[in-house]
Amino acid sequence: MQVNILHLLTISQISQSSSIMVDFSRRYGDRLHQTARSGPTLQTLPGLVEVDDMIHKSRGQLDALLKIRDVVLTQQAACEQQAADQRQQHKAAFAESAPPLTEPQDLDEAKPGFAGADSKKRRGRAAPPGRCHSCNRAETPEWRRGPDGARTLCNACGLHYAKLTRKQQVAAKSSAAAAGSSNLRPKES
Repeated sequence: MQVNILHLLTISQISQSSSIMVDFSRRYGDRLHQTARSGPTLQTLPGLVEVDDMIHKSRGQLDALLKIRDVVLTQQAACEQQAADQRQQHKAAFAESAPPLTEPQDLDEAKPGFAGADSKKRRGRAAPPGRCHSCNRAETPEWRRGPDGARTLCNACGLHYAKLTRKQQVAAKSSAAAAGSSNLRPKES
C-alpha cells in the first residue's frame, strides 16, 4: 500500500514540476520570439532565482524518475523470479505425472482412438481444448494427440508422449520378432 502511495506522490510531483517548467519555457519563449530582431534584453530573460528554481525542479524530477526506475527494476526481478519458480514447478509436476515406461503391450489390446477399432472415424479438426490433459497448460503453439485422443496434449507433452509410444512400439516389435524366431531349423531333405 505504501509503495502505491509513493508512486502517486512521485508521479504527481513530476506532473506539477513539468507543468511549471512548460509554463516557464512558453513564457520566455514567447518573449524571445517577440524580440527576435532586436536581440534578447535583460527584461526578456528570466531572473537567476527563476532559473535556479527550474534547475531544482529538474533535479526533483530526475530523483522521482530514479525512484520509479528502482521500483520497476524490483518488480521485474520479482516477476522473473516468479516465472522461474513456476517453470521449476511445471517441470517437477510434469516429471511426476509423465507416464512411466512400462512393459510393451500387445498391439491387439490397443485402446480405441489409437488406430484401434475406431480407425475409420472422420478426422476433423476439433476445437482446441481448454487445457493440456497432462500439465494443465492453456496456451501452446500446437495441440497434439495424447492417450485421450486428438488435441488433448500441449506441444511439449505431446512430443514426450509420442516418443514414449514409439519406444513401446519398437520394444513390442522386437520382442515379437524374438519370440517368432527360433534356433531350430526344418530338416533339409
